[in-house]
Amino acid sequence: MKRALEDAIRLLDILLEDRDSYFSGDYLNSEGRKLFEEAARSILKEAPFLKRRISRVRRKGDYNTILSLREDLLILMLEGGRDE
Repeated sequence: MKRALEDAIRLLDILLEDRDSYFSGDYLNSEGRKLFEEAARSILKEAPFLKRRISRVRRKGDYNTILSLREDLLILMLEGGRDE
């Protein structure tokens, strides 16, 4: 689980750090959506229970929603690390 979530977090970090390239105003532009979809595939591969959450983030597509998803993934990864 860790590897796919690490990849997704890395991709979300790229999105969030380079706001000018991937966002128009506060919303994902087409390049940002491409990168987000790559992250979403990684997330859903390892955590299919997040499907509804990913759908909501896709629909809304704003900076704060993506930031919140990234924070939740970090928590999920830390919790998953305790079980190993």
